[in-house]
Amino acid sequence: MSDKVNTAATEATKAPKESKAGESKSQEPTEGGALSNKELKELKKREKAAKRAAQKEAQGISPEQQQKLAEQKKEKNQERQMATNTNLRKKLDSSLIKDDNKKKIPAMFSHLETREQRNASSPSISHIVHPAILSLSLKISSYKIVGSIPRLTSMLEVFKTIIKDYKTPSNTSLQRHLTGHLSHQIEYLKSARPLSVSMGNAIRWLKQEISHIPLDLKELEAKTLLCEKIDDFIKEKIELSDRVIIENASKHITNGSTILTFGHSQVLEQLFKYCVTEQNKMFNLVIVDSRPLFEGKKLLRNLVDTHYMPGSEEVGSETTSEVSSISSRGPKPKPITQDFIKVHYVLINSLSSTILEDVDCVFLGAHAMLSNGRLYSRVGTGLIAMMCHNRNIPVLTCCESVKFSDKVQLDSVTNNELADSEDLLQNLNGKEAPKKKAVALEQFMKQFEHNEPQAPVKPTQKGKSQPKKITVGEEERDSKHESPLKDWKNIPNLNILNIMYDLTPPEYIKKVITELGALPPSSVPVILREYRST
Repeated sequence: MSDKVNTAATEATKAPKESKAGESKSQEPTEGGALSNKELKELKKREKAAKRAAQKEAQGISPEQQQKLAEQKKEKNQERQMATNTNLRKKLDSSLIKDDNKKKIPAMFSHLETREQRNASSPSISHIVHPAILSLSLKISSYKIVGSIPRLTSMLEVFKTIIKDYKTPSNTSLQRHLTGHLSHQIEYLKSARPLSVSMGNAIRWLKQEISHIPLDLKELEAKTLLCEKIDDFIKEKIELSDRVIIENASKHITNGSTILTFGHSQVLEQLFKYCVTEQNKMFNLVIVDSRPLFEGKKLLRNLVDTHYMPGSEEVGSETTSEVSSISSRGPKPKPITQDFIKVHYVLINSLSSTILEDVDCVFLGAHAMLSNGRLYSRVGTGLIAMMCHNRNIPVLTCCESVKFSDKVQLDSVTNNELADSEDLLQNLNGKEAPKKKAVALEQFMKQFEHNEPQAPVKPTQKGKSQPKKITVGEEERDSKHESPLKDWKNIPNLNILNIMYDLTPPEYIKKVITELGALPPSSVPVILREYRST
């Protein structure tokens, strides 16, 4: 019995060794020249291709025609791949215009994207991006459209145009394909400037509305429904919200009071006009402005261009025919800055305690309100709020609920927008916003100027070319007018920083006036919860 057990054990130990040896032999090519598994697969592919070619030749298709058909199939597959978000992002990154000049950015802000990194000029994706998006991105990048609400409204109007021009491809549904189509447009729009918080909230809302469209709804009806919902969003979340905010905020402006504001905010501009045209109030307004955008000048210009006469409706400067017709009937309407609002314009670097002595209340605009109660707004807002808080001047912020974000931020370094440093150096003695060009145009002009041959100096009558003589006085005059920061990039230890936003702590803000009421900054999470439920 024991002998049988021993023999069985020895056979069991031999079996796995023989099987392993057999496996290794099968993996190695035999002496007879047997093919490996990889070679067998390639051989089967060739046989299949040969069979297909033979079948096509039997149908009367020549090998040249077969090659053309194969190339067309490859091109179609490439076009399909180009339509994906990942490939679009790769193309945007690859099409970025590379500047040989090294960008000097402080190490603390090196994680933020520069204007050159954001902007892209990509002819290869022009068939995907709608022309309206190209136009809007150019206006936003050149600061023709500035402000969170104007950018949001312009984006939604462009989305309406895109939806109207959209056609659902075959074998797909509008609910699935339109979302991806809009994602391409948004991806290109980000290359102009980073999306604002309000724009991000509106995009999430629109994609959610697209997903809720019934599958059995016709394409034309679905597009009409989406355009109507966009109109309702603009009316409810922007126009009516601003109206409610203005009515609540106007209670803090009384006759003879002095109000201070910073930069330009659309809702604050409407507030000041409302106090005059609807409530006939007379007050003083201090507009604090800063370089390089000079947004306060836009507010001042719009107020000066607004004409009003007690007992009549507001008349804008653009309707000159109406002004002339009214003046022919009776007394001519005057600008509201002549009799109702006394405006004092001052730059932020000259804001002194003497100006703040008479200020009764401060109204600030908002780019976003974060969930920890901090105000994210144009750089300089935190400085003004701190100065006014130290003098016990109430600081009020007017902000729509569409600008509220669930993000938490403790400083202005983690997340910010890095603008072009050259904006601070252009026209130092002037007081106008910098006129920006598209990055692609700037780079093309630089290359053209670099490659353009210098014009030869015309010879004189004697056949000798004489350079223009420069006197000592002209040299001194040119050296005086030259900016000391003209070649700042060549100065090794000098960096010029131009950030767009800063954070204001909640203890500096007394109230946040929204369409849901006037609440302290600590109640921002409550407004977020209400906003999500609507």
